[in-house]
Amino acid sequence: SPHRIFLPQPTTITMTDIPTSANFITLNDPTSPLEAIQRARKLWLSATTPSDLEEVEKLYRWALSSKEKSNQTDSGGNNDDCSNNNCTTSNSNSYKDRPNKKKKLAKGGDCGLTREQFVQAGEKLALLLCQSGRSKKAKKGLSSMGFTCRLAKLVLDYPYPIEGEQQRNDDCGGAIQVMVDGTRHIADESKTARKILPPCQIIDGFLSTLELKRLRSVFESPTASYWTEHNYAVEPPSPYFSYVIPLSGIINNNQHLSGIKESKDKISSDDRRSNHNYGFLGELLRKIILCPLLNQKFPKLSDAAFVEMWAHNRPHASGHQMHFDSDDEGRGGVRNPIISTILYVSAGKSGFANVDTKNVNVVERSTGGPSLVTNQKLSDTRLATRGWLAHPKPHRLVAFDGRYLHGVVPGKGVQEGRRVTLMFAFWQDIRIRNEKVPGSARPFPTNETSLDSADGTVVNWAKRLIESLEKDVNGENQYKSCAITNPIELDGVYETLDGTPWKRGMGMPSYDQVFQGF
Repeated sequence: SPHRIFLPQPTTITMTDIPTSANFITLNDPTSPLEAIQRARKLWLSATTPSDLEEVEKLYRWALSSKEKSNQTDSGGNNDDCSNNNCTTSNSNSYKDRPNKKKKLAKGGDCGLTREQFVQAGEKLALLLCQSGRSKKAKKGLSSMGFTCRLAKLVLDYPYPIEGEQQRNDDCGGAIQVMVDGTRHIADESKTARKILPPCQIIDGFLSTLELKRLRSVFESPTASYWTEHNYAVEPPSPYFSYVIPLSGIINNNQHLSGIKESKDKISSDDRRSNHNYGFLGELLRKIILCPLLNQKFPKLSDAAFVEMWAHNRPHASGHQMHFDSDDEGRGGVRNPIISTILYVSAGKSGFANVDTKNVNVVERSTGGPSLVTNQKLSDTRLATRGWLAHPKPHRLVAFDGRYLHGVVPGKGVQEGRRVTLMFAFWQDIRIRNEKVPGSARPFPTNETSLDSADGTVVNWAKRLIESLEKDVNGENQYKSCAITNPIELDGVYETLDGTPWKRGMGMPSYDQVFQGF
């Protein structure tokens, strides 16, 4: 659960509001800058062609350079020009006649937007520039908005893994080969850097075909009951909601976990959840917590007594701001889980694309940007110095130490489909909040703890998760297809606005001074 939250967006975009194509954009000029930025964001979230992104940029530039006066209160402040990257004023209000040359600097109120809307639109335009190889052109605008540093170029304009080459390559000194701007690169050539063990682990082939099929039946469709019953929205994000499952009914005391006996003591004797095995969901959690690869990487996993579950279903261009996982979103103090895990339920139109015609290198591409895990803890007095990227991929599991700062980079370019993920955080102790409305750490709805108080039945999505699954062909050897894949290691996470690495002597900027773009 995020410790940080987004600023509110100009308009609410729900799951059903986002069309499957960009055809809803008409040729009519927007009637106001506010309409232009709303239209731009909707088009961006549904873009299928590069021309769609060109239209998005055009809409943002027109909105930020319009001379329409705002009737709303503006807090003032100058902003830089947008002929190259940011905003200009113009004597023309025509969308088609947008300026192409630098003009006089504009204030937010001069273009018919509140200061907040103006800044949000400027941030979106800056992200578009940073993700299309034009990060230097975003410098002036970001500076005018109060930013002092940003996520590094290789974070926002992230590299793609080359097919079959994310395993350690002895010829490259154990480094990973990736594609950056159509060229093959070694992700990390520093011998010193390779001594830093990543706080995360990627296991490919973790989910069986049957397991993936069951999860997709619950989470893949944006109109599935899990999303509609929680009023899930993309932008602004709907309030956080999660469910907690005690492990005492899933794992036997002598099977693995030292924390199970303690968890039984913490759950009242008349609470039947403590003995529920949760069917398919219980089997999946048992598979995760007993996985030898995970236990070797995270030995404290054996202390887990509870699991917190939540999920996301987002279009390609939607990310998740950098945050620390914490009980109840950090209220009353930040407490981190032992580990958090990500299951990639759907990566949309994932597959391979040849982006290097000269060397015929084939790279993996998928819907949605990569997960980013850093080496920064909440107690640190400096920004992260290293990062690790894990791209969405069906059947894949990513696990990371719950103490570390992480997020999801918005997908760059265009890609069809949706990025659907299921998360589990493993806790030694977490308070289950027995309330009937969705929220943080609610009891998982079984027959004994249903959210449907009208008839006491289990809600549809929960029923589907706890229905038994036919045994997989692998039987006892359920980890047969599992394989460790190395994350893409980055030797920097943050940069100054002009692209130089952010160094220790530059201090720790405030959260609002760091441009994430999402």
